[in-house]
Amino acid sequence: MLNKKILIIFIITSSCLLSISLSFFYIYNYDSYQLDGIIHIMLKEETHAHWYKAANILEQVKNGSSVFLAGDEMFTKPLPQRIVALYAYFTNFNIIEDWENYKVSLGGKLPFLVMQSLLYYFSLYFLYSQISKYFNHVVSFSIVTFLCLEPTIIQYHSSFWTESIFFSLQIILLSMILKNDQNKINFLIIGLLLGVLFIQRSAGIFYIFIVIVYYLLSLEKEKFIKISFICVPYIIICFLLGMHNYKRADIFYIMPTEGKYVMYKYFAKNILVNSTNKTSQEINKSESKKAILWLENNLPEVITDSVLEEKTPYGIGVRIEKERDRIKYYNYLNERAYEIVYQNPLIVFKKVINKFLHFSVLNPFFVYFDYDFYKDYSSPEIGDFSFSEKHKELIPFRIIYSIFIYLISFVGLIICFKKHPRITILLLFSILYYYVLLGWYGKTRLFVPILIYMSFFFGYGVTLILNLIKKKLNN
Repeated sequence: MLNKKILIIFIITSSCLLSISLSFFYIYNYDSYQLDGIIHIMLKEETHAHWYKAANILEQVKNGSSVFLAGDEMFTKPLPQRIVALYAYFTNFNIIEDWENYKVSLGGKLPFLVMQSLLYYFSLYFLYSQISKYFNHVVSFSIVTFLCLEPTIIQYHSSFWTESIFFSLQIILLSMILKNDQNKINFLIIGLLLGVLFIQRSAGIFYIFIVIVYYLLSLEKEKFIKISFICVPYIIICFLLGMHNYKRADIFYIMPTEGKYVMYKYFAKNILVNSTNKTSQEINKSESKKAILWLENNLPEVITDSVLEEKTPYGIGVRIEKERDRIKYYNYLNERAYEIVYQNPLIVFKKVINKFLHFSVLNPFFVYFDYDFYKDYSSPEIGDFSFSEKHKELIPFRIIYSIFIYLISFVGLIICFKKHPRITILLLFSILYYYVLLGWYGKTRLFVPILIYMSFFFGYGVTLILNLIKKKLNN
């Protein structure tokens, strides 16, 4: 037993050191600006927004704002920017070098990536300590080794995307759910973790219902009392988030504004293009007219020259000055998105299938080429690696790798279901949850949380293969 524990500690420690080494490599090569001398190679688009917002929070607190009220419009997940703000505060790192150009300072970022790796690999040891009570050593070892070394997962520990900490929270939460001694304190912790999962990534907002269904099926005594212990801390976190927005912007909301317009902006408008045979520009023109009409009927006071000059429905929202009014307008875009979806079921079905297929193709190269592709980019507008020739060259390798992982996992799923049906249902529901919530978007980066749950099936699949090899060698 001691030797097995030493072996798993060795795998986890070695993998952690490998992850930290990769962070050293990326910081050494890519902690710099693009050719324009302003845009940071590692911090751009959403990642830049989190660090810029963190700098804003620190400035507001420095100028007398309370910690609770500090921050701007919650356009995306609220926790990452606050984690960065805490990091900058305790390390005395000056995030922004040039406020006029939103230019991020060089240096000072490596400890952040190291902490991400340490948190993740600690969570894996915690996971092993729980699953080793359910599964035999080979299965447990295979699961943890997969999570230690699978390149699609580990690349994010050396990036500033929100995935790494989200993975750690997923694993710790799953470990708590699988604990044998389920006392009421554990259920409170599970509720707390569910709340933190949501504010780290908006996709976690409804995962509490997966957990509730699991406990309704698995608990034998005091199930409703224990489930209430899960709900209370989760509701408290959501309430505090809503109150933060209410006190700051005079409107209570918990879902980031990005979640209100994302389906319209990235999905529904494309459905209109396909269903009407009009160009994207023509759709923007007609939809903008509808949006202005809605504003005239519901928020006439926000119509200004800048709003009327905007040529896209999303752009109109950006031009609305008051956050309270923007939220109401984004709610309209959300309703409009569902209206478009309901009106075009066949096109939506075909589009969703296509997006699901793309969503499911693993991409172990994302972070590296996200850095390397943009290092020689000189325009203030970020290009997209997915349209490059290199991206096309890698697709066959990614498909082969994905099929390899899925085949092993499918075999493992069957075995896991026979041995642990309730755990398998939890894992399958978790996979389905992320497919339904994010699959329509089609971005492969959003698929990666599913690998956390799939690792259990992969572990059983690998164990079967090892047993077959051992049996053949013995014969």
